[in-house]
Amino acid sequence: MQDHYNLLHTIYEIVKSDPQPERYACRPRELILRRMQEWSDIQTQLRQLETEALVTTEQQDTLVIRITHAGLLLVKEQQQAARLNGL
Repeated sequence: MQDHYNLLHTIYEIVKSDPQPERYACRPRELILRRMQEWSDIQTQLRQLETEALVTTEQQDTLVIRITHAGLLLVKEQQQAARLNGL
């Protein structure tokens, strides 16, 4: 799986238990702590995900990252495909 899709799965893991996962304001710190990557690498992956309309970003006091409906659907499809393939 490509790195930016791994990042999408990380975002999904952060927001999945929220009653409104598309509204959850994920912060850079949460991603850095979970991904153990340089922020510059994460930013590149976020731009790729944003280009594919899988996440949105908004500059507030810090950067806010939100998964889109399309992003949620893609992760769920990938997880279901992995289950079907026994992964």
